[in-house]
Amino acid sequence: MNISVAAQWAALDDHFREHAKQIQRFRHMGRTAVRQMWNSQTNEDGNRLSQHERDALIERHCELFGTWPM
Repeated sequence: MNISVAAQWAALDDHFREHAKQIQRFRHMGRTAVRQMWNSQTNEDGNRLSQHERDALIERHCELFGTWPM
């Protein structure tokens, strides 16, 4: 099944739009909140992290701690 180039670009655009939204959401979270969310693999509402949330949390962890979470 061939996917058009336009459809591929649209999917990529959607991906990065969602990623940017999650980055903005986690921007002001401190070290303790980030560590707790990572350890529990849940968001601030107690729900399991989505892949977008997880990716954004990794990015925030790197900003705060200078390394990927373990």
